[in-house]
Amino acid sequence: MRSWLTAQKTCEGFPLFLRRPADFDIDSLRPLYPALVVVTHEFAKLGPNGLPEGDYNEGLLEMDREVVAAFDGDRIGVPALIETFGGKRHYYFYVSSEAGVPAAISAIAVRYPSERLSWEIRPDPEWRFIESYSREHF
Repeated sequence: MRSWLTAQKTCEGFPLFLRRPADFDIDSLRPLYPALVVVTHEFAKLGPNGLPEGDYNEGLLEMDREVVAAFDGDRIGVPALIETFGGKRHYYFYVSSEAGVPAAISAIAVRYPSERLSWEIRPDPEWRFIESYSREHF
């Protein structure tokens, strides 16, 4: 089971929750995973602070585990960051070219039809996004 570092901040007057793997060695992982995948989950039920409502959030635990596990496998990819802010949860992964992102996320979306999931893939072989984000928030 993966160990996570967490942080809670305020951004633009709203709460920002962050999680990242504690055992994250960018230098050894960078050559294996040249693409950044961002999976976005738009909350169906949220409070005025942009966070998911309590009971609703508890009900998302299994889906959260599935999304994290989707690209946390041998030679597929690694989760890099999970950010909850402004009515959304963003999952950031670095993946190999064989990761099968559309199929993996589509399969999860079918199991959770009342949740809105989207994704994007972009090259980031130098891992600039996560290095910059980590310097700013961790």
